[in-house]
Amino acid sequence: MMRHPDLLGAAMAVGRLGRRSAIQLQMHQDAQLRRLVAHAYQQVPYYRRLFDQHRLHPRHIRGTADLGLIPVISKSELLDAPERDRLTQGLDPAGLLTARTSGCSGEPFTIRRSWLEDKVQYVLRLRAYRSMGIHPRDLVAAVGAVKPPDSADSKMVGRALNRLGYNRKQMVDGFERPEVIAERLTALQPDVLVGLPGMLDRLTEPSLAHALRGVRPRRVVVGGEVLTPAMRSRISARFRASVLETYGSHEFPLIAFECRHSGHLHVSDGVILEVLHEGRPARLGERGEVVVTNLHAFAMPFIRYRLGDLATRGAWCMCGASFSTVGGVHGRMVDYFPLPDGRMLHPYEIVRRLVWGPNEWIRQYQLVQERRDRIVLHLAAAVPPGDDTIAAISRSVRPLLGTEVEFDVRLVGDIPLEASGKLRPSRSLVHSEYDAVTADV
Repeated sequence: MMRHPDLLGAAMAVGRLGRRSAIQLQMHQDAQLRRLVAHAYQQVPYYRRLFDQHRLHPRHIRGTADLGLIPVISKSELLDAPERDRLTQGLDPAGLLTARTSGCSGEPFTIRRSWLEDKVQYVLRLRAYRSMGIHPRDLVAAVGAVKPPDSADSKMVGRALNRLGYNRKQMVDGFERPEVIAERLTALQPDVLVGLPGMLDRLTEPSLAHALRGVRPRRVVVGGEVLTPAMRSRISARFRASVLETYGSHEFPLIAFECRHSGHLHVSDGVILEVLHEGRPARLGERGEVVVTNLHAFAMPFIRYRLGDLATRGAWCMCGASFSTVGGVHGRMVDYFPLPDGRMLHPYEIVRRLVWGPNEWIRQYQLVQERRDRIVLHLAAAVPPGDDTIAAISRSVRPLLGTEVEFDVRLVGDIPLEASGKLRPSRSLVHSEYDAVTADV
C-alpha cells in the first residue's frame, strides 16, 4: 500500500493556506514539490528514467525556482510508456479511482488517483467555491455528463455531508433536450448552477424563456470548455446571475478559479502553473503555453505536464489574495452539431461510444461536421484496427445520428493542429461558436 507523503496533512492545511501570505504559500509549495519529486524519482519508473536521462536528481530541485531543470512532458509521451511505469510501484490500478477522459482533448487518457488524493482535490474545490460566494448548504445543480459511480469510491464522505445538509448536489443530464433540462431545473430551484458553457448556452434559446422564468440561481459556474464573451453574456442574461469560470482538467481537477471581485483567474495553490513563451517563462501580460505540476498527485504524478492550452500570465490579483493569476485561457473548444431533424448534438455523445468502450487503440481523434447531413470521424490509431472494429464504431453511432446523416470513419496517420498549436477534437463547418475566438489567437 502506498504511503502518501503528508497528503492527509495537505488536506487539513488547504483551508488555512487561503489565508496565508504569498511568502508562506511559496514555502508550502516548495516543500510539497520537493516531496513530490523525491517520491516520483524513487517510486515511479517513468520519472526515474526521465531524471536519469537528463542527469537530474531530486536534490537539484529545492523549490519552484528550479522547476526549469525538469523537462516538460506531454500526454503523448506519457501514453508511450506502459501504465505500470506511470504508476507508483506496487499499486494495484484496480484499487485506485479512475478518471477516464472523454477525449475532449482529442487524445483519450486514463488517470488514476488514490481515494485520499481525490479528497484533497475535493477540499481544494470546496475552498475555491467558498471564495466564489458559494455556501456549504447551497443546492447545486450540475448540468453535464452523468457517469456511473467509480466502484473504488464509496462516496462515504459526500453522503455523510449530505445528511447534515451540506454538499447538496444534483446531477442533470446535459445530453437531454433543452426543454427536459429546463423542466428539471425548474423542479430543483438550485441556488447555484454549474455546467459546461456549451450545455448551458443551449438553455438561452428564446423559446425556453418562459420555461426557465422561475430558475434564478445566485451564481452560475462554468468550466471544461472555452467560455466566449457572447456565451457569458447570454447565460448571465438568461439566469439573471453572475457567471464565474473555473479552469481544470482530468489531470488537474482545479487549476484556477475566477475572482468574483476582479474577474481574474486565481491559480490554485494545489498546482504550480507555468506559462511558457518559446520555452522560457512568459513575462507579465505575455501569452504562452500552459505547463502544470499537480502537487497532490502521487499515485500517478504529473510534473511539468504540457496541457496543450494557451494562457496569458497575470500579476497578483487586486483583491489582495495570495494567489497568482492567469488570463485569456484558450482551452477546449467543442462545437455542437446541428442535425437535419433540428437536434443540436453534443459530440461527446459520439465520443463516449469510442472512449468508454473497449477501444484502447485510439491515439487521437477528430470529429468534423462537413454538412448538416454528414459527419466524418478522423482516427489516428496506436495499433491498426481491424475492419470489424471500424464497423462496430459505425454501428454504435448510426442509431444516434438517424437515417438522414451520413457517418464515415477515416483512418489517418496524424491529425493536424490548429494555428494555435492545439488539437481541436470537434469542428462544425455548419456553425461554430469558436471560429471568431481562434481567429484572434
